[in-house]
Amino acid sequence: MKYRDTIQFEPLETTIQIGQADRKETAAPLVSSYVISDEMAERLSNVLFPQLQFEYPADNKGLLIVGNYGTGKSHLMSLISAIAEHADLVEYIKNPRVRADAVCIAGKFKVARTELNTTMPLRDAMCSTIETYLASIGVSYTFPPSDKVVNNKIPLEEMMAVFAEQYPQQGLLLVVDELLDYLRSRMGQGTSAVIADFNFLREVGEVAKDLRFRFIAGVQVSLFESPEFEFVADSLRRVKDRFEQISIARRDVKFVIAERLLAKTAEQQVKIREHLLPFAKFYGDMNERMDEYVRLFPIHPEYIDVFELLTIVEKRQVMKSLSQAMQAVLDLDVPTGEPGLIAFDRYWGIMSEDASLRSIPDVREVVERSNKLESLVDLGYPKKGAAKLLAMRIVHALSVYRLAVGNIEAKIGLTAENLRDNLCLYDPLVAEMGGDPAEDLRGAIETALRLIRKTVNGQFISSTERDGGQYYLDVKKTIDYDSQIEKRAETLGVATLDRYYANALMRVLECSDRTLVTGCQIWQHEIEWLDRKTSRLGYLFFGAPNDRSTASPPREFYLYFLPRYREAEFKDEKRADEVFFRLAKIDATFDTNLKQYAAALNEAATAAGDAKNVYNSKAAASLQLLVNWLQDNLMSAYEVTYQGKTKPLMEWLKGNVSLPSLNRANVKDFIDTVSSVCLGSHFSDRAPEYPRFSVLITEENRVQAAQDTLRGIANPNNRSKQAIAVLSALELLDGEKLVPDRSRYTRHILDLLQKKGQGQVLNYSELIQEDAGVPYLDAAKYRLEPEWAIVTLAVLVREYNYTLTIPGKKFDAMNFAELASTPVKDLVDFQHLKAPKDYDLEALKALCNLFGLETGKAVAITQGGKVADDATQDIGTAALKTIERVVASQQTLQSKLGLFGKALASDGEQSEYRSRLDRFKDFLQSLQAYNTPGKLKTFRYGVEEVNSQHLGLDTLLEVERLRRSIAELGAIAGYLAEAELILPSTHPWVEKWKVDKDAILARITSPVERNNRSLTTEISSQLQQTKQEYLHAYQSLHVAVRLGNSADTQKQQLVSDSRLKSLEQLATVRIVHVNQLQKWRGDLLKLQSCFVLTESDLQTSPRCPHCDFKPSDEISAIAAEDNLQHLDRQLDDILASWTQRLLEELADPAAQENLDLLSTQRKQLVNEFRAAKILPNPIANEFIQAINEVLSNLSKIAISPVDLVKVLMQDGTPATPDDIEQRFKTYLSSLLKGEDRKNVRIVVEE
Repeated sequence: MKYRDTIQFEPLETTIQIGQADRKETAAPLVSSYVISDEMAERLSNVLFPQLQFEYPADNKGLLIVGNYGTGKSHLMSLISAIAEHADLVEYIKNPRVRADAVCIAGKFKVARTELNTTMPLRDAMCSTIETYLASIGVSYTFPPSDKVVNNKIPLEEMMAVFAEQYPQQGLLLVVDELLDYLRSRMGQGTSAVIADFNFLREVGEVAKDLRFRFIAGVQVSLFESPEFEFVADSLRRVKDRFEQISIARRDVKFVIAERLLAKTAEQQVKIREHLLPFAKFYGDMNERMDEYVRLFPIHPEYIDVFELLTIVEKRQVMKSLSQAMQAVLDLDVPTGEPGLIAFDRYWGIMSEDASLRSIPDVREVVERSNKLESLVDLGYPKKGAAKLLAMRIVHALSVYRLAVGNIEAKIGLTAENLRDNLCLYDPLVAEMGGDPAEDLRGAIETALRLIRKTVNGQFISSTERDGGQYYLDVKKTIDYDSQIEKRAETLGVATLDRYYANALMRVLECSDRTLVTGCQIWQHEIEWLDRKTSRLGYLFFGAPNDRSTASPPREFYLYFLPRYREAEFKDEKRADEVFFRLAKIDATFDTNLKQYAAALNEAATAAGDAKNVYNSKAAASLQLLVNWLQDNLMSAYEVTYQGKTKPLMEWLKGNVSLPSLNRANVKDFIDTVSSVCLGSHFSDRAPEYPRFSVLITEENRVQAAQDTLRGIANPNNRSKQAIAVLSALELLDGEKLVPDRSRYTRHILDLLQKKGQGQVLNYSELIQEDAGVPYLDAAKYRLEPEWAIVTLAVLVREYNYTLTIPGKKFDAMNFAELASTPVKDLVDFQHLKAPKDYDLEALKALCNLFGLETGKAVAITQGGKVADDATQDIGTAALKTIERVVASQQTLQSKLGLFGKALASDGEQSEYRSRLDRFKDFLQSLQAYNTPGKLKTFRYGVEEVNSQHLGLDTLLEVERLRRSIAELGAIAGYLAEAELILPSTHPWVEKWKVDKDAILARITSPVERNNRSLTTEISSQLQQTKQEYLHAYQSLHVAVRLGNSADTQKQQLVSDSRLKSLEQLATVRIVHVNQLQKWRGDLLKLQSCFVLTESDLQTSPRCPHCDFKPSDEISAIAAEDNLQHLDRQLDDILASWTQRLLEELADPAAQENLDLLSTQRKQLVNEFRAAKILPNPIANEFIQAINEVLSNLSKIAISPVDLVKVLMQDGTPATPDDIEQRFKTYLSSLLKGEDRKNVRIVVEE
């Protein structure tokens, strides 16, 4: 399938000039060939035609057609002016709506057309055009000079008056193309000249309101939104008030292209869709916009959008360029392996070869950079074939887009996603990747962009970090950085190379920029003591041991990285704390990368701005290559010397089974591991009894681990794995239990304290000593850091109630939580440690007695071990349970202790209860602090204080008894309280219940009765009996007041009774007493039916759940069923009463006179009723209307046949039916004047 087979191609290469519409024969094709979209039709019909017409009054204004070069602006103005001048050209318009609506202006105007190519003032240019045109059509008029005119509307009015003498039925239309170009040219004449032009333009817009003069001008962009004219904003704003704009939108352009340039049959559209669908998944929006892609095929929709942005290129012609692009591919095959769309990158070939465009400085600069970029990609791009073509398309697209953003130096461009979707780039290899097609293609384009940048050494293309990484042609990025680096690399000496080798090592070994000693490459360094899983501090040198003395204070080890390019002069004294690393083997790759790294940094040191960033970036890239080389060659390239033995780095690691995993290790990890292996025995010799940790402890986390362990000691149930590991390493943990007596470190501390004697303290200086300025606990044997000494002391405080003193604070078992939250950095500066006092056994026995525990538990606490722990836990559990009971009782007292709405304890009693319980709870809560046997050594309560708490316990028991009584009796008490309100207050049950209730309350509130264990049961039984009595009373009243099953049936029959229906019919007669019927209905409605109530229904609620019967509101002296019978009889009485009243009213003489005015049928109905004296059954509406008419104020109007004939014949005959009808209506209106029409009766009399 060739491209020619997919479209009905119609080339558009000529540029339409407004003057082509001057002749009818050339104007006709312009009208017929213009394609109008629905949106444009809307604007023409609703805005343009109403503004041009002059058949009906309107606020007519001037018109501006807004459209860029090549969008059909001149074509549209040619169409409008042609039909305005020649009425018969309307038939050439293809859009039916526009064809119909254009009739209002068709042939109504004489038209003057011009394109302003002058520097004279706008007023002079337009007046000259009008004068010339008027002369050509036989009208002679000369505008006065501008310096003689105050208001230009007056000459325009005079001109139109002269025009109207010769062409009285027509208007004058002036059409001006490219007005914006003219106004821009006038900016060089100064502000006053531009203001004068805009003032005249405003006057032209104003005269359209009152004259048949109309004005249309074409502009490339909206005149009122152009920043070019901000300096005359006030003048422009006044112009805007008198002009309407018709914009040719991008949608209109696409519509014209699709319908004219790229028209397609339905069959062609199907073929195109089938071709594009397999590729839609590779692009972000092709599926959603498939209809648009099909209509514009083979042009990519974004081609037109980007074309619109090319404001820097004047006189661009989108239609013409697309037409040329299409002609170039018409006879080519549509590719089957890619979408085959023509995108905006194709336009670069036209732009770069156009000599007139290259004369524009910005265009010329972009073309030069793009040509250089193309040549570099052409020569050096690493991929060939389709991949290289894709790279070239990217270069062309970035070149076009560079001119589309308004400023060729702006850091604005296109993302990989934009390039993918806006060009429909395609790589067939992507289809084989198996991932998300669109993401895979975007990744391939990003790879191409990286390769392009690499190929051109970072020249000409830059990217932003924001907005997903926008790539753009950078016209200022022209330095060949790589050649500069190569030149500098040739000048570097060995000393410089060793310095940058050290610099590279500093990065791979993660050393900071700040050295230990200024001017020396020495860093403090930390490695792991593998056997004890902890870290040791030492020093790392880039140099020889000659500088060892400058590293102070002395540390555990010294690592030396010797120079590579120079021989280091030193004597190896084979010290146990020194390890040497020498880069023994390198290759050309390492040498080249190091030199490029050094040279790039040297260049960066003297560069500035973007160049500095580029050199630093290249240095970073070379450094990364060095890091990669060291990572790959570390094992074979380095030799390690320890105590006189030199081996390849890898040899030191062989056979060591305790090494950590090095699968993902970097250079630093390997160096540290080898150093640890070499120095392990040295560390053990320095601290033979140092703890063995199961988690890694470092300088960085040791303080945190110690703090975490302190929290774990304080909260055994919430110990972290780290805390458990620390306690285990210090031999302080057995399972979950702290065992300070088993730890060599606590035994060491206790031995020191014991040697001081009874009552003495162990001072900081007696426990902690310094070695080379570093504090340790027993530096020669344990070498334990102060943080671990604090953890050991804390266990003694927690378990044995030792007292640890720091400046301003003492900690013992009672406030251990405060110790655990105190920063370790404050604790390590402790002052001394002190042993605890002994237990108060009698007070502990009293405490056990308070909680009902065996007093032997007090003795068990003093014995230590598990029995002491269990006894302490039992006391704590008892106290906690009692607290829960106290809290529940306190909540009960908050809502007051009450029954039947009355308090069971006085306010004074309840206040006393609350006070006692508060004190008792405070005591119980204070016991929670004594949660270890050691803490109970400091138990602060004596025997008497403990025994005084029995008052609180007794109060608790008293409140609990009252609470239980309320809980057991509350439900039935509430039921009876509600029942009391339901029955009438005089009911015997209510009166008896009030007496019983007072007696019950007296028993419950009696202190003597409260001790009666069966009191609640007795009262409950009594209340159940009272409830049963209520049930019987309520049901009796319910039966009396509610209708039963048969009575309910009778009630329903009354509702549909014929007597009731007759009364409802008669209720519309004005003289009956309707309120009698309304009252009867209300009384019937009050009779409620309920015959399903059972005793079980009343068990949970004292009111009927079916009818909500409340006797206190509804008691009646008459039983419901008796009342129903009364209402039945009452219905007869009302009907008889109303019948008699009607008969009496009809006998009245006035009624007799009205009776003669009724129709024969209605008169008969009334007379039959009067004769029978019985209402008809059923009563018809006709009867009711007849009665109402008889009893109303009817008015009789008599006319004679003679008068009627005179009226109908008064204007002679023959007459039309409408004439006769109108004569009768006029006569009837005169008869009814002043009368109420509905009460008038007309009688024809001889």
